[in-house]
Amino acid sequence: MRATMHTRRLGIALLCCLCCLALGVPVARAGDPGEELRTAAGAGDVERVRALLASGVAVDAPARHGQTALFFAAGEGHLEVARLLLEHGANADVHDGFFGQSAVDVALQAGNRELVRLLLDRGAEGVMAVLETAVAQDDLELARMALATGRLEPLDLAAARRESQGSSQALRDLLAAATAAPRQHPPHQPGAEKLRQAAGLYKTGSGAPGLTVSVRGEGLEVQFPASPEKIALSAVTPDRFDSADGRLSIRFGGRGGLIEWLVFNRDGERAFLSLSAEEPAPLRAATVPTPAAPAPADPARPWPQFRGPGAGGVGDGQGAPASWNVATGEGVRFKTPIPGTGLASPIVWGDRIYVATAVSAKGETALRIGLYGDTDSIEDRSEHSFRLYALETAGGKVVWEREVHRGVPGALRHLKSSLANSTPVTDGERIVVLFGAVGKLAAYDRAGTLLWQRDIGILDSNDPQSGTAEWGHAASPILAGDRVIVQADRRRDSFLAAYRLTDGTEIWRVARSEPSTWSTPTLVTSPAGEELVVNGPTIRGYDPKSGAELWRLGPNSEVVVSTPQAGDGLIFVTAGYPPIRPLFAIRPGSRGDLTLPEGKQSSPSVAWSHSRGGTYIPTPILYRGFFHTCNNNGIFTTYRAATGELLSTLRLSNAGISVSASPVAADGRLYVFGEDGQAYVLASGAEPVLLGTWPMGEPVMATPAISGGLLVVRTLGHVVGLEAAEGKKEAAAAR
Repeated sequence: MRATMHTRRLGIALLCCLCCLALGVPVARAGDPGEELRTAAGAGDVERVRALLASGVAVDAPARHGQTALFFAAGEGHLEVARLLLEHGANADVHDGFFGQSAVDVALQAGNRELVRLLLDRGAEGVMAVLETAVAQDDLELARMALATGRLEPLDLAAARRESQGSSQALRDLLAAATAAPRQHPPHQPGAEKLRQAAGLYKTGSGAPGLTVSVRGEGLEVQFPASPEKIALSAVTPDRFDSADGRLSIRFGGRGGLIEWLVFNRDGERAFLSLSAEEPAPLRAATVPTPAAPAPADPARPWPQFRGPGAGGVGDGQGAPASWNVATGEGVRFKTPIPGTGLASPIVWGDRIYVATAVSAKGETALRIGLYGDTDSIEDRSEHSFRLYALETAGGKVVWEREVHRGVPGALRHLKSSLANSTPVTDGERIVVLFGAVGKLAAYDRAGTLLWQRDIGILDSNDPQSGTAEWGHAASPILAGDRVIVQADRRRDSFLAAYRLTDGTEIWRVARSEPSTWSTPTLVTSPAGEELVVNGPTIRGYDPKSGAELWRLGPNSEVVVSTPQAGDGLIFVTAGYPPIRPLFAIRPGSRGDLTLPEGKQSSPSVAWSHSRGGTYIPTPILYRGFFHTCNNNGIFTTYRAATGELLSTLRLSNAGISVSASPVAADGRLYVFGEDGQAYVLASGAEPVLLGTWPMGEPVMATPAISGGLLVVRTLGHVVGLEAAEGKKEAAAAR
């Protein structure tokens, strides 16, 4: 379990990245002088900071997660601004409440030693962070700085000595001559819930045997692998527990107040371990042959929006194929190239397929797949052509293409995103398309004639914490009768709005307090009438006629992507990001604040819920009495839809998989497409089984469509029409 200081800090930094929230300079909002101060501090604008302080702005006015102006100044390495703020009484030991990083941590990352020294001199914690950075970089000056504080503890010094064996002799001599004494801490008694959260099995990233933490009275106990000994631990601080003999110290951490990892120090040997979830079972292969696809219903049922009718993702009776071979062409009706980069899903109505894309003048099409945590954006501010395509279902021929807009995007995209994420929507006569990066909402008729276009403002969806990392808008428009509904949660001034389908006139708009989200709203019919269900850090129901809020429910995740589902008399909403990863089954027609009382999982308005198990990017699917979720890492979980009973948790692939596309279903089968282009076809049930895997030959990030004998898959470069063998013969005869 031995790990270097550098490895430990790298592990924590990786977890911070995995949350996909950057710690950059905040963007000032009108009427918020505290944010204006934080923005000026992060920009290094000394005079502006001085003027704002002189005007009475509170020096420690916090951002959403507690970061102050000093925190942002430290993160950007602005020494003079930091000194000015400290002179005005700023708290030197400010922490970010989501990641738990301190001003010292971010100052170290910025590489400003004098700023680190200033913070330490003002009493900021983080001495060990400074020392471990010194060891990792073989930096005598930083090491002396940490030792000079006199706040280093014996176990930390022992760890530094152990992990400096590859460092210079000068650094090793310095550490050998150093002394440390235990620090006195005020008594701390954690609550029962905090102890419960800390309990569990913790493992290294390599999967080697880890250690087990259990609740013991008013403290914890830990057992190391291959050892019968159980060591009692008492709380020293809210996140630190020590043994009575001083030989073992464990610090817990995680995002948004969750416990996701620990760092233990046992006689100077340290390691970073992650809390391990219950290991899912491997996906079993079916023992019977793959059933043949039924003949498609006549006429074809439209797939008019993201995830099809009602966002349900179900294409029963449409003749979707059970198998295919893209490499040989078996079961492939067409494979039509589409230029540019677009993750918008295809939609189908009658004999037409519609799909959106964005084409960069630079020719930039980079898109990074896989499980990772980079918050970076693709730096492409070249002119883009934002386009809508119409294809024939019979052979994939492009019937027409229309340039909706040409210009420089007003927002960048994430490494795993595009500037054409929003799926179009159609009523069969009009096709509505949205490009958030340029704020254009437009409608065309079947012939490709522009009916109207409206500028709704740049939808710059950024990281919700600081608003700096640009990730690209994704929410798709939907139809509610004669209205187009747009969920526009963005950097600031978020809103939900309805536009007249016939001419684009705005009918109503309601402001939303949510930060950026990437979820599409869902129209639900309830006993009390229709309601728009909108996912977000607070889940809300709205009246589609007026935009009036009908109900709300929380808490929810910080970053929200998946689309609400409705069926079997319930509304299913989930999200998979800290501080909680909930699953909610809500009864339609509820009104008011539906938030559950503490400790309760159900109520008259909430049929059932789980505080853990929610999914991050893929939208779950309700199918034949089962509620299936698929997480980014290919963990496929099945619940009984009526009760929330957990039925199975399976791993789609032992080789590792990353999933962004949402699962769809047809005729008893579930279709899951990995980012690597591998398609998994499962037999639905309480414990789904694998019917087959079929490669697409290209990454797949968009959710497929099912209609009229076709499974329409959008890969990174093509729109592919897949069909059953019988369907191929019929299509050939028709042509």
